[in-house]
Amino acid sequence: MALRLHVWGPAFGLDSIDPECIAAIACFDHVVSSGDWTLIASNDAAVSPDHVLPALNHRGTWTSGYTNIVSYLAKHGILQIDDDLTPLQRADYLACSSYLTTRGAGLVAMSLYVSPSAWADVTRPAYSTLLPFPLTWTVPPAIRAAAVQKAEHLGIGHLAAEVDAGEASSSSATTPAETTSTGFLRLRERLGPTRALHPEHVAAIRFQHFAEDFYSVLDELRGGKTFFLGGEEPSSLDFLVWGYLQLMRVRTPHPILGPVLNRKFKRLVNFLKEMYAYKPEKGDLPWQAPAPRTTLGLLSHFAEGSLESMPGVGDSWRRWRGGGSGVGVKGTGDADDDDDVRDPTHMALAAGGAVVSLASLGAVALFRALSPFGASTHRFEPAPRDRGEKSGLSQFGELGAMLNSLPI
Repeated sequence: MALRLHVWGPAFGLDSIDPECIAAIACFDHVVSSGDWTLIASNDAAVSPDHVLPALNHRGTWTSGYTNIVSYLAKHGILQIDDDLTPLQRADYLACSSYLTTRGAGLVAMSLYVSPSAWADVTRPAYSTLLPFPLTWTVPPAIRAAAVQKAEHLGIGHLAAEVDAGEASSSSATTPAETTSTGFLRLRERLGPTRALHPEHVAAIRFQHFAEDFYSVLDELRGGKTFFLGGEEPSSLDFLVWGYLQLMRVRTPHPILGPVLNRKFKRLVNFLKEMYAYKPEKGDLPWQAPAPRTTLGLLSHFAEGSLESMPGVGDSWRRWRGGGSGVGVKGTGDADDDDDVRDPTHMALAAGGAVVSLASLGAVALFRALSPFGASTHRFEPAPRDRGEKSGLSQFGELGAMLNSLPI
């Protein structure tokens, strides 16, 4: 069958750091026999033409995203767990899966990526263990930037900026006292209950409200059923819910999602316990080591990530890489868009950015190879000889003088 599933690698004690990858792994383990598929923690979205993980390679055909992979398997008769769904159940499936990939993805992004403390203490170190140097400098920030966009529709995606502003205001508090125009000392502004809180605590109040709304929708859809669509066996939707709820229970410095779930939504907790019976054991998964990365490949990925992070160039580069189809809008056939993508000015900037990125990487590598500043430098030189002292092999006695006289 030759099914090769590429995913983000394990993290937080789970099978993957991504909810859809967790769902795909669990679904494959339940549906596909172990000898018909392999699991590859490539940690590289570029393996797929769509630059999205999870990605399935079946006989040279790539399919990205959990729902697309499920549809592909059903179309080829490999997955039958959704064949008996009624039209109403299929409508519920589409609505719930869309809800998970929008609101659920935003909550996961807020919990693990947007929160500065969770990003610095939990998520960023996890990516550092999955990615090789120097991709740890470019890939995690790009992933976090995309996660912030997912969280913005919740109204709290600006948390990182608020924390930076809070740090700046706290640092400015050490400056000398200001005076009014009449020469009197200006009284400091009194902090109310809201302003006295840490920015993450302020956002947590709203964040908890969004979490309760999200869980209540899932709890209402499941009701008293064992699985979400009422079958005796889990459907592909159950595995998707499983993936998101697993990441929502990851412990962070300021946990919100996990405690709300455990405290107020016992039926969803029972659902997780039911799904544990279908959870794959790590030792039973058909893991396969990814192809080793070459130095040229690492440098190429690093340069590409640097280009994507450059303002005014990143979007053009992504459209250029996509062959002029645009990002998020495919098949428009607009000639003006294609001309904009192929703008030589943008490409010149992109090429210059790539050269600068590679030069910076070389400078960093050279800097890391240097000795620490202030360290002693050792230099070895031959000891000086007196004028009457013998040189060469003659200094080793008669045998040395005989060997020294031999022609070379």
